Amino acid sequence: MRPAQIRGRAKRGKPRRVSLDDDAQAELAALAAAGRLRVPRIVDGVGPVIRVDGREVINASSNDYLGLAGDPRLVAAATAELATGVVGAAASRLVTGNHRRIAELELAVAAWLGVGGVRVFGSGYAANVGVISALAGDGDLVVSDALNHASIIDGCRLSRARVAVVPHLDVDAFAHALRADARRRFVISESMFSMDGDLADVVALRELCDRAGATLIVDEAHAVGAWGPDGRGVCAARGVVPDLLVGTFGKSLGSSGAFAASTRSVADLLWNRARSLVFSTAMLPAAAAAAVAAIEIVRNPDGLARRDRLARNAHRLRERVPRLGGAGAILPLVVGDDREAVALSERVLAAGVLAQAIRPPTVPVGTSRLRVSVSSEHSDEQLDRIGAALHGA
Repeated sequence: MRPAQIRGRAKRGKPRRVSLDDDAQAELAALAAAGRLRVPRIVDGVGPVIRVDGREVINASSNDYLGLAGDPRLVAAATAELATGVVGAAASRLVTGNHRRIAELELAVAAWLGVGGVRVFGSGYAANVGVISALAGDGDLVVSDALNHASIIDGCRLSRARVAVVPHLDVDAFAHALRADARRRFVISESMFSMDGDLADVVALRELCDRAGATLIVDEAHAVGAWGPDGRGVCAARGVVPDLLVGTFGKSLGSSGAFAASTRSVADLLWNRARSLVFSTAMLPAAAAAAVAAIEIVRNPDGLARRDRLARNAHRLRERVPRLGGAGAILPLVVGDDREAVALSERVLAAGVLAQAIRPPTVPVGTSRLRVSVSSEHSDEQLDRIGAALHGA
């Protein structure tokens, strides 16, 4: 190296030491200024009435659509499993974590949905990331709805496939994107969208995939349990069989974890390719036992009665507050501005109702909202109080 080059480097001085804490404080300040700072509340209990930061309020923000998260039958199933002396699975499923209760849960889901193979994951996020990155790859095309969940977005990124993001619910845009050359083509959509509560046209998507020779993957996280025959989701209600269906146990089914349902061969491939399955400790056996109990409930008359009450409760609240959107138990009230959404949520909370503000990046810029949700177990009085709080705010 020439002396001039050495002198030039010396003049620049030592690299500035980056303070992780200083950078974090600066970013937090920026988020607060934009009205997007997230601070979780402390919650006690589940169900229509909970305690938030020590105060009793009506819960209008939960995904516990059928009120099973505190159901005595799920509690009994989990308690019985804990009584065997097992808490954690203690390893990933391919080591020693493939606990009998988890294997039984996979069989229960397969029988419920009528599919050849099921793999259980620790969370819905892990399921989508693992499935998409395992099945799609370099040279493939993935066509994804613009409002798909973050777990789908991240799975697409990790797959290294070419990704075409199309406008929300735009079937023509899906069809146009599928014309591109690719080794294999995948269409990925939620069935019931988590923040808008609207439904994908799964019939049209199935027809598109059949014509294009594409694979249809549908995320039914917010629909299984609460929608369709025997609670099998939107696809079952529409007579559609996706190539792979992702669902969760942590919403209508009241437990935790998630699943991917497809053929036996696809399920076996996930053992070998889904990194979020292979390299994660298995779900708690007690949670698996509770999920089995939940599936039995949603398949029996009690499950049907809960779905009927859920539909009735959603209809009642929409009648009280016509501005609420959605098609099922998710009833968004779009505000627009981030700070206004937070302020509205605080006013509603002051009236005794928890309806959380949802802001970017969870929803698109300019569409901040209260994501109101109902349960089959809300009473008419509680629904009326939610409606009054939203009107009063």
